[in-house]
Amino acid sequence: MFKLTGTLKKEMVREFDYKDGRKGKSKVLFIEPEDSMYPVRVSVADVDLKVGKLGEKITLDVAVFPYTIVDGKRKRAFNDFYIPNKK
Repeated sequence: MFKLTGTLKKEMVREFDYKDGRKGKSKVLFIEPEDSMYPVRVSVADVDLKVGKLGEKITLDVAVFPYTIVDGKRKRAFNDFYIPNKK
């Protein structure tokens, strides 16, 4: 688990249909980490989870599962982490 701290930029709930016809929902958060230009996309299993208001600074415990989509199938990918120089 990692602690992700940043500003909540966007929150989306998407509705979809399973192959067997059932209805489903998925929730996605876009969080801009401190000292970063790019938001991180975080999928949330609990659609009813309240994390805060847009623009607020939040901290979440997240699990990292790096993957990419190739030819319509999910494939394992690499994830790079680094420690920036402090000036």
